[in-house]
Amino acid sequence: MQLLKSPVLSLLFLAVPVWAWAQLPDDFDLEGPLPVDPEVRVGELDNGLRYYIRENSRPENRVSLRLVVNAGSLQEEDDQRGIAHFLEHMAFNGTKNFRKQELVNFLESIGMRFGQHLNASTSFDQTIYKLEVPWDDPDVVDKAFLILEDWASNISLDPFEIEAERGVIVEEWRSGQGASQRIRDQQYPLVYYNSRYAMRLPIGSMFVVQNAPAERFVDFYKKWYRPNLMSVIAVGDFDAEEVERQIITRFSRLENPEGAPERVNSSVPDHEETLFSIVSDPEITGMSAVVYLKLDPASDQTALDYRQHLIERIYFSLLNQRLGERTLDATPPYINASVGSTRLGREKRAYAMSAGLFQGRVEEGLRYLAAEVARASEAGFSQSELDRVKADMIRGMDRAYEERENTQSSVFAAEYTRAFTVDEPIPGIKLERDMTRAFLADLDVAEVNRVGDAFKQESNRVILFTAPEGEGYELPSEDQLLAAIDSGRAMDLGAYVDDVSDAPLLAEMPVPGEIVSETYHEEVDVHDWTLSNGARVIIKSTDFKNDQVLMSAFSEGGSSLVLDDEFIPSLTTTMLLGEAGVGPFNTIQLEKKLAGKALRLSPSIGATSESLSGSSSPQDLEDFFKLLYLQITQPNEKDLAKAFESVKNRLSEVVANRSKSPSAVFQDAIEEAYYGDHPRHQPLNLGRLEEMDARLSLEIFKDRFQNAGDFVFVFVGTIDLESFREQVKTYVASLPTRGGEPEKAIALDDKPKSGRLSVDVKKGLEEKANVRLFFTGDAEWSPENRYALAFARGLLNIRMREVLREENGGVYGVSVFGSLGRIPEGSYSTGFGFSCDPENAEQLVQLGLFEIISLQEDGPREANVQKVKELHVREHERGLKENSFWMRNLVGVVSEGRDFSEILSFPDRVKAFDPGEAQGAAKRYFDMKNLLIAYLWPEYGE
Repeated sequence: MQLLKSPVLSLLFLAVPVWAWAQLPDDFDLEGPLPVDPEVRVGELDNGLRYYIRENSRPENRVSLRLVVNAGSLQEEDDQRGIAHFLEHMAFNGTKNFRKQELVNFLESIGMRFGQHLNASTSFDQTIYKLEVPWDDPDVVDKAFLILEDWASNISLDPFEIEAERGVIVEEWRSGQGASQRIRDQQYPLVYYNSRYAMRLPIGSMFVVQNAPAERFVDFYKKWYRPNLMSVIAVGDFDAEEVERQIITRFSRLENPEGAPERVNSSVPDHEETLFSIVSDPEITGMSAVVYLKLDPASDQTALDYRQHLIERIYFSLLNQRLGERTLDATPPYINASVGSTRLGREKRAYAMSAGLFQGRVEEGLRYLAAEVARASEAGFSQSELDRVKADMIRGMDRAYEERENTQSSVFAAEYTRAFTVDEPIPGIKLERDMTRAFLADLDVAEVNRVGDAFKQESNRVILFTAPEGEGYELPSEDQLLAAIDSGRAMDLGAYVDDVSDAPLLAEMPVPGEIVSETYHEEVDVHDWTLSNGARVIIKSTDFKNDQVLMSAFSEGGSSLVLDDEFIPSLTTTMLLGEAGVGPFNTIQLEKKLAGKALRLSPSIGATSESLSGSSSPQDLEDFFKLLYLQITQPNEKDLAKAFESVKNRLSEVVANRSKSPSAVFQDAIEEAYYGDHPRHQPLNLGRLEEMDARLSLEIFKDRFQNAGDFVFVFVGTIDLESFREQVKTYVASLPTRGGEPEKAIALDDKPKSGRLSVDVKKGLEEKANVRLFFTGDAEWSPENRYALAFARGLLNIRMREVLREENGGVYGVSVFGSLGRIPEGSYSTGFGFSCDPENAEQLVQLGLFEIISLQEDGPREANVQKVKELHVREHERGLKENSFWMRNLVGVVSEGRDFSEILSFPDRVKAFDPGEAQGAAKRYFDMKNLLIAYLWPEYGE
C-alpha cells in the first residue's frame, strides 16, 4: 500500500520512532485500515447504494437525513455546464409524489424551515440533499424517506418548471458576482492549472442555464443519479432497525442504467514552473498575497496516516502562532498572515501561505512572511512551544470525547458524507482520542520540525497577488514577488524568543464578598443571587453539555453615556485593551499562560450597554473567574501604547479604501439619509481614526466596567453549585462598585429621519442591483408587541419567497427583517432586501410592498399561520435542550424585567396567538409613511 505520495512527507513518515504508539493496545494494527465506529451501521445494497445509520439523541426527537450523489459539475459535458446545480433546484420543484411547492409546504407545515432544515448543495464532485424532520409522527417519517427516494429517482423535470426556475438560477449567479468573483475567475485557471476544475464551476454557464432543453437535464439525471453513486445517511433519535428497513425497502428497487460511464476523479496536473496571477480591481479594498505549493494528497486510511495528520496540524498551529504574534508589533510588517493545508479537488492538495499587506510595503510583508516560514523550517520550534500546542490538542480531543453523547446529529451526518465521498475514515471519537493521546505522548519536536521541508518546494507553485486600483497601488512584477520571497528565505530573524511569563495568573487573591440574598425559581430550576457589591448572578445548571459553562454579563449604559467627541475612543476601547492584555500579561503571554485550558472571555461596548461574554470548561472555572476578575480590575496599561500603534496601523490600512466597496458606499448613503452629519453615524475613515486616544479608551473602559453593582451575570451549563458559590463570592462579589442608582442609557439626538426617503447609489461594475427597504419609527415596547412583529415577519418571509422567487423567478433569496427596540426609547426597525437584475428591481419592490399591504388589509393566510406557529413551537422544543437557548432567554427575561416562567409557557402563548395581532403588527411596524427605499445600481445605470 502506498501510504504517502509526496517524497518529503514520505521521508517524514519513515522517521517515526516505534515507541510513539506504545500506549495503544498490543494488537492494534498501525498499518491496516482504521476500523469503523461501532456506533454507526454501514451497509451496501445489491445495487451499490451505501447507507450510514446512527442513533443519536441530540437534538431529541429529530432525524438528520442526507441523500448524497457522488457526482457534481465535473461530470458535466460542455453543453451541460450548470446542469448538476440546476438539477438540485429542480428536486424542490416537482417529483413523482410532490408537485411544485408541495415538498416545501409539507416541511413548513411540520415546523421545519426552508434553507435551515431543507436544503441542498452542489460542488465539483458531489451533490448533497439535506433534510431534518421530527420523529414523533409515523406519517412524517414515511414522507421524509419518500422525499429521499423521489430525489434519487423521481424528479419530474417538467419543461415548464425548468423554464420557471431559470431566472432563480441566474439570480443566484448574479448574487455572487463582484470583485471577489472577478478575481477568482482569473486565479482558478492557475490554481487548477490544466485541469477540468477550472472549466466546471458548479454555478455553470449562464448560456447553458438559460437555454439548455429539458432533454439535457434528463440525460444527466439518468446517467449520474444512480444507486452505485449514492448514499443515504440517517442520524437521529430513532430506532436503527426501523430506519434500516425503510432504506432497504425503498432504495433496493433502484436500478443502475446499462452502459453508464465510469465515475473517474479529475486530476490537477503538476507543473515545474511557478505560475503568477497579479491583478487589481477597482472594488478591492486591500492587498493580499497567497502562495500555493501543490502536493499529492496524503493517505488518511491508517493509524500512521492519522499520526502524520496530527503532526501536520501541530506544525501549522505552531507557525500560525508565530505569524500572529508579529501582527502585534507596533509597526507590523503585514496586517495578518497564516499558513495551512487545503484540498484542491480529490487528487491534489496544497500548502498555502497568505498575508494581508500594507500599501507601499508589499515586499516587506512578503519578505517577513517568507522569513518566518523559513526560520521555522531551518531552526524548528522549541519544546516549550510544542508542549503548549500538544496540551491544547489533547484538551480539545478530551472535550470532544466528553461531549460524545451530546454531539449534534448534523455533525455526524457531515462526517459520514465525507466517508462516502472521499473515503474519510470514521473510527469514532474514542479511538481518535486514544490515538491522539498515544501519538502525542512521546512526539519528538524534531519530527514536527521536518514538516517545514515542504515549504522549500519551488515546483508546483502558484503565487496570487491582488490589489486595489488607484494611486499608490502599482502592481509588483513577477520578479519582484519572487525576489521578496527569496530575500525573506535568506533573512536572519535571529532565534525565536518564546515570550512566556512565570507569574501566577492572579498574584493576589481578592477579598471575598458575600451573597446577601438568594431566590430559587423552581419552575425553571434557576438560582438568583444578589451579592454584597450589588451585582446579580443568575445560574442554571444543565446536563446538555458535559464540558461547557456559558457566561453573559451586561449593564445598561454603553456608548450613549460618552460625549460625541469620545465616540471613537469608545468604539475602539475593547479592541485596544484586548490586544494589550490583562494584569501583568501581554496578549502573547496570556495566550501561552492559558494553554491547555478551555476558556474564553471578551468584553464589548455597545450603543446602550456594556457586556462580557465567555465560556469555560467546568474544570477551568477557577481560572475563568480569575481572568474575569483581571479583565475588569486590571487592564494591562503598560502595553497599551504598543497595542494602540498596532491597532491603528492595521485599522488605517483596512479603512483606507473602504470607499471602493459598493456595499460600504451603499451603507454609508443609507446612514447619511437617516442621520445626516450626526457624529455617531459617520463612516470610519482615516480622518476619524485620528480621534483614537489610548488613555481615553482606558478611562472609558474603567468607567463602563468597574461598577459591579450595575451588572447582571448569567451562567448556564455544567455547574456544581457548592464550588460555584465560593468562586462567585471570591471573584464576582469582590469586584469594585460605585453604589448609587443603576445607570440608564440615555436617548441621543440621533433618531432616524421620518417620512418617505430614497437613496440611489451608482457603484459597482456588475449588472446587479441591491435593494433595501426600511420602515422605522417610535413604538411601544412589550413582549406581546415584539412577538406579534416576529410572527408578521415569519408570514412575510413565506409570502415574499413564494412571490418574488418561486412565482416570478426574480430573486435567489429575499430577507425580511424586523426588531422592536426598548432602550433608550421604544422604537421599531423593519424591512426587506434582495439583489436582482437592475431591470426588475422596481417591479420586485412593488411586489414586496404589495405583500405587506395584503397582510395589512386582508390578514394572513391560515395555512401560513399554522406554518409559523409550528415552526416557533418546534424551535422552542429543540431549544429547551440547548445551553445557548437558556442563555439567550435568561438574559432577555432579566434585562426586560419579565417572569422566568414565560420561558416555559411560550408554546402555549404561540398556540393561543391571535393572527389578527400579526395583521396589526404589519400595520404598525411596516408604516408606509416612514419608508426608505434604497437602490444600489451598477455604475453604468441611468
